[in-house]
Amino acid sequence: MFLSDFQATRDAILNVGLLGWAVILGLSLFNYALRYWRWDWYLHKLSQTRLPHRWHLAYYVCGFALSTTPGKAGETVRSLYLKRHGISYSHAFSTFFVERFLDLLSIVLISCAAGFLFKGYGPVVLITGLVVFGSLPLVHSRKVLQLLTDWSGRHQGRLGKALEHLVTLLKSSAVLLRNRELFVGLVVGVLAWLAEAVGFWYLLHILGQDVSVLMAVSIYGVAVLVGAISFLPGGLGSTEAVMTLLLVSLGVEQSVALAATLICRIATLWFAVF
Repeated sequence: MFLSDFQATRDAILNVGLLGWAVILGLSLFNYALRYWRWDWYLHKLSQTRLPHRWHLAYYVCGFALSTTPGKAGETVRSLYLKRHGISYSHAFSTFFVERFLDLLSIVLISCAAGFLFKGYGPVVLITGLVVFGSLPLVHSRKVLQLLTDWSGRHQGRLGKALEHLVTLLKSSAVLLRNRELFVGLVVGVLAWLAEAVGFWYLLHILGQDVSVLMAVSIYGVAVLVGAISFLPGGLGSTEAVMTLLLVSLGVEQSVALAATLICRIATLWFAVF
């Protein structure tokens, strides 16, 4: 921001106004609320334990503090709080794995249009989609589970323990990735991430940019997707770079593109951390 037109970027940020911030942050809160509902539903199905929402919501939100870790793995800190309520680590880890898996599926679906609208991003979306969707049958495969179980029996020490934990994770995850659970979880994920993508479009509209909803959603989706598969903490650097470059490629001024990217990340990633 300082290397480009700082004054223009600052002016663009100030143009958002209180109402603009309220709408954008509200859509982010809608995203968090939907994902919490899915998390609560999934965890209840595995553990058969119903926690008071005032506690469970606090545990869920506190995980956001560690969102800026590779693959958001730090969010598994929730398992430490859930353990005191009798919920096992395996159930908490399985729910976290399925949540991340469905979020990645949702982002792939949201960013599909980017593969056609922007040159060079088609292979990224296609390959990621094939890998993610192709792994679904493996989670349900009895042969894969039996093979991993046999390997865990043959190996001692840490490797054997790790394989045992992996088998337990896959068995629990398969319960949450059956037809009804998979469909509902995926619909919730798409709606949740679409809310933030629409917030990004609304932000561009406030900044006076004539960018269609489809284009804005595609840019947001593919930027988050690149950040996710980069395994950088919170997608830092990669998400911002893709988002800014794609906006500039549409003719958005660099200062405005940079301001939109900064505001979007503040209202999504950093708002969650805060």
